[in-house]
Amino acid sequence: MIEIFDTTDKFPLQKIGKMAGVCWNSPIDDPEKNIRRAKDCILSGHGRTLEYVDIELCISQYSARAIREYYTHIGGGPTRLQESTRYVNCDKFDYYLPPTVKKSPESEKAYKECMETIRQKYAELLEKGVSKEDAANILPLGMMTKIVDKRNLRNMINLMNQRLCTRAYIEIRTLANEIKSALSAYSDEWKWICENLFVPKCDVTGFCIEKKCCGRKPQKESGN
Repeated sequence: MIEIFDTTDKFPLQKIGKMAGVCWNSPIDDPEKNIRRAKDCILSGHGRTLEYVDIELCISQYSARAIREYYTHIGGGPTRLQESTRYVNCDKFDYYLPPTVKKSPESEKAYKECMETIRQKYAELLEKGVSKEDAANILPLGMMTKIVDKRNLRNMINLMNQRLCTRAYIEIRTLANEIKSALSAYSDEWKWICENLFVPKCDVTGFCIEKKCCGRKPQKESGN
């Protein structure tokens, strides 16, 4: 689940256009001119202007593993807070069930039994007086967690280029698509950004740079 906080810039293109207008010593009081100026900057590759647009959101019902991958996108000084395993009782934690596990009744049964054992042992440790922060060491990466995240648009574009690629793990690809959908619905300006900038990296380069290509775009020839 994605919740876009109202502290997220509602009119990102206008903001980008204003900042660029100051640099160019141009009038910045016309919203439509600011939008056109912003698009010119974006399409010309002037990425520094994107760093003025802030995105603040809450992410929940994704695994700690997916969130750990999300955290690797650190450029531009993002910050975040995560649901505490030190203070929160996690004896009834939800968890991610991967598609390949669900393909087989036997594998799904084994997976769920493992998670249930962890739940029981975690609760048992608490009953024996072990603190939540110490018992948390046995909690799985597949456990669902919740974070609040803040990052700028330039960083989010880079994240989307990487994580919308079919080579990205399916859960974080789902997360990227859900953020894209939520921001697209936030305002018309965000819809333009999402449709034009939140794309797989092969759409940006025109070819695939991955060693294992999915075939969506032609692979870049070695040495070129």
